[in-house]
Amino acid sequence: MKNRWLQLATAGMMLFVTVGLIFTPHLPFSDNTFVEKTIEYAVHILYGLLIFSLVLFALGRYKLMFLGLGCVAALCIFLKAQSNDHLILPENELAPKIEIIHFNLANINDSYAEFYQRLKKMDADIISLQEVTPNWDIALKDSIAQDYPYMIKNIRIDPFGKALFSKNELVYKEVLGENEGNFLVADLRMGDHIIEIYSNYILPPLNASSKEKAKQQLDNISKKIKSSVHPTIAIGDLNMVHWSNMIRTFTKDAKLENSRRGFSVNGFEIPYDHMFFSDELECSHFEEILDQNSEHIGIRGTFQIKDLPTEEEIRASLGYLSN
Repeated sequence: MKNRWLQLATAGMMLFVTVGLIFTPHLPFSDNTFVEKTIEYAVHILYGLLIFSLVLFALGRYKLMFLGLGCVAALCIFLKAQSNDHLILPENELAPKIEIIHFNLANINDSYAEFYQRLKKMDADIISLQEVTPNWDIALKDSIAQDYPYMIKNIRIDPFGKALFSKNELVYKEVLGENEGNFLVADLRMGDHIIEIYSNYILPPLNASSKEKAKQQLDNISKKIKSSVHPTIAIGDLNMVHWSNMIRTFTKDAKLENSRRGFSVNGFEIPYDHMFFSDELECSHFEEILDQNSEHIGIRGTFQIKDLPTEEEIRASLGYLSN
């Protein structure tokens, strides 16, 4: 590392990787499949740069170390900007809340009975299921219907089967799109409010054809969301990380926020399932659901209507009126 040209090459490589990850949409090779798959491991690359910076410190290459730490900081800011950027979770115990759990049934290794007991124990308001096959539908239909009488389903033998089960009334429900591009829409009554729920599944965009299909699916949902007058929650296995080009474009066009505040690196697992929500809502809780082997099998989020008065504000108002 005493060689000046080697130091310049190392600095250039760190800058190239960092700038490439952050400004990929503006690069001419951004649609390259290898580049897109590399972007998915941005968090792993961040940790790699941090470890490399510590190695540079041990070698006494302090200028390169500070450059590496600067790249780490830039990536941290970038990834945080693509996640839920609220530093403090909202606290409003009086606001109506809705809790949603989401599973892709292809990830479930439990028996039908064990999985239903898992769902029952979680006691969420909405259950979102994807890759729902006829076998899963038959096994869960009677048991789930006891606790979740309102539902919309699109059962298929391919990966595009979906279902939403609700404890609260669904005042509107519809399957939109065609074949592989279909998605579910359901309007949930929550107190005096209507919350619009979207469920979508996208195959991994691995080539030009699948990328175009994925883009079209997201565009169709974005148009529908933009025409809605209700607060919106979009759920699904999109087989893309939330900092990918297409997801960033989708959330920007549909004016949605990410429920994730980040994610913990667990081997080479990547977060492909998401919950996005519109500006009228707040996400007060979000967590990954793990099985007994600590493998990711789903996600769980709690949402509430924004800008309702807090308990302290109501008490202050009552105290003012009593005086």
